[in-house]
Amino acid sequence: MIAPAHRDFERRDIAGLTCAEWNSTGSGPVVLALHGLTNTSEVWRSLAAALPGHRVLAPDLPGRGGSLTTNAGPGLAGHAAEVVRVADECGLDDVVLVGHSMGGYLAPVVAAKLGDRVRKLVLLDGGVPPEPRWTVRRPVVRAMWTLLVRPLGRRFSDPDAFVDQIEGRAVARRPDLRPFLLEWAAYLLDDTGRPRVNQSRLIDDAVDTLAGRPTLPLLAPLDVPVHIILAEHDGDDSSRPFITDRALELGRTELPRLTAERIPANHVTMLFHESAPRAVLQP
Repeated sequence: MIAPAHRDFERRDIAGLTCAEWNSTGSGPVVLALHGLTNTSEVWRSLAAALPGHRVLAPDLPGRGGSLTTNAGPGLAGHAAEVVRVADECGLDDVVLVGHSMGGYLAPVVAAKLGDRVRKLVLLDGGVPPEPRWTVRRPVVRAMWTLLVRPLGRRFSDPDAFVDQIEGRAVARRPDLRPFLLEWAAYLLDDTGRPRVNQSRLIDDAVDTLAGRPTLPLLAPLDVPVHIILAEHDGDDSSRPFITDRALELGRTELPRLTAERIPANHVTMLFHESAPRAVLQP
């Protein structure tokens, strides 16, 4: 699944968040899409193109992109409060929640607040806690992400330089996807070439996402389908999965009705795979 150019698109502020909106006149449930830790709403352009009959609404979460200076509460709970405000202002009462990476852990928190307004959840490499190991302890996650986000404080000469230095490994074997990552980068960078991210917020969010309380159990009281799509690899095509089979089985103990599939992609290229729109469209 590769996104063509999209005509029915606008970006506007809703309830304090900058939001991207595609297919505004679409029928059926609204797809409310939540991006990952270091991304923005721009990553959902391909999904929206694959769902021309559905309205797709995607906020820049606080501390990213157009919502860089949005004042929100800490952690996933703070993000969820802002997303619910968007849903309320737009009058959304029939929603498919889609979340990638951090957005997959955020989606259950949002669903718990929206209640019966949610029709289903589709989680991409998120929701299920990573396999328990020393690398997901709070001090370790904080130390690791303090180093990982440091390059985002640089000034990049252009989107090409950003992709080369930050995201290039993910698409090394998929050069056809590079133009789309360039679009992501062009939106993320400000006029001086600096990424529009709040590094402190990113680090705190990483700790809450990877080492905080699991969010999947929040879905237990809701009678809605929950489907998780897992990539075969993490950041590039040579790495092990972000969510392993063992982690998935542990997740199913928290939510037995959870359904899952694993696809031939990595944590980034999965955003272009046909599995996500297919899962959205399944009854």
